[in-house]
Amino acid sequence: MLNEYIPFLQSLNWEEIECIVQRTGFIYEPSAKLPSDKLLKGVSDGRYAVAATICFVDREPISDILENLGDALTITTKELHQNFPDAMALYTEDPRALFIKLIDLLNREKKCAPFTSQIKKQVPTIDPESSVDERVIIEEGVSIGKGSVISAGCILKRGTVIGENCIIRENCTIGCNGIALYKTSNGETLRFPHLAGVNMGNNVELGAGTVIVRGTLLNTVISNDVVIGNLSNIGHGVQIGKKVWVSVGSMIGGNCSIGDGTTIGLGVRLRDNLKIGEDVSIGMGSVVTKNLPSGISVFGNPAKNLRSLSTGPKR
Repeated sequence: MLNEYIPFLQSLNWEEIECIVQRTGFIYEPSAKLPSDKLLKGVSDGRYAVAATICFVDREPISDILENLGDALTITTKELHQNFPDAMALYTEDPRALFIKLIDLLNREKKCAPFTSQIKKQVPTIDPESSVDERVIIEEGVSIGKGSVISAGCILKRGTVIGENCIIRENCTIGCNGIALYKTSNGETLRFPHLAGVNMGNNVELGAGTVIVRGTLLNTVISNDVVIGNLSNIGHGVQIGKKVWVSVGSMIGGNCSIGDGTTIGLGVRLRDNLKIGEDVSIGMGSVVTKNLPSGISVFGNPAKNLRSLSTGPKR
């Protein structure tokens, strides 16, 4: 997540950004006269703001967030801006709503790159030594690494990066949008655009019918040597560490992080926004509702700590 943002295909100055902001229809006010020659390189998540990007803050930020807001243009309220007064800001009544409308326009007008800043090769490539079935649907803005096998019926959406020697079995969907709805202060329902993608490492195996949802502003990440069983669902912005085993029919809620070496049994459910440590074992059918530290075993609904449990092969 460090320094990850959605790059613009070409940097935009404040005057160009303001023209798009005006088209959202929202009332706003700059905190000060913004320099017309200030170039902005993309959009970022306000929790991990990146210099020279646009982000939003709609709740009181913690100290770690404050450190990142200094050189970003932050859409926020006048009251919240008092927490980081030296940063450039746009004041508005509903910062999240304005930000959603702004990035939706930027995306529709194709001003955003297909990959986040975490992807080193910004030019999409399909390696000639990969094997892609003729019945696969591949959008523009997809990369497939050497030796990877993509089976019939798969759909690879824009922003998807698949590493080397991966096996993607039949009818997987990688990089689709998730459900990210927001009701504005005036009752309008907005859909938060998914501008990030899916970044998959090497030697990953996905079982048939698995769905990997793309991130909104931060990639969904599947690290090296991960196995995910048939008919599993991985939510937006999930971060899966190395050598993780996810059994058939598991569901992992959005923005969860799972540490290296963890094993997840058949039909497990993880609530969104959880942090699961390294080398954790989660038993079959468990429902996990709380963060789990490294090295423990859990089972049940809700999942509770057990002294010893084996849920899959050691990766």
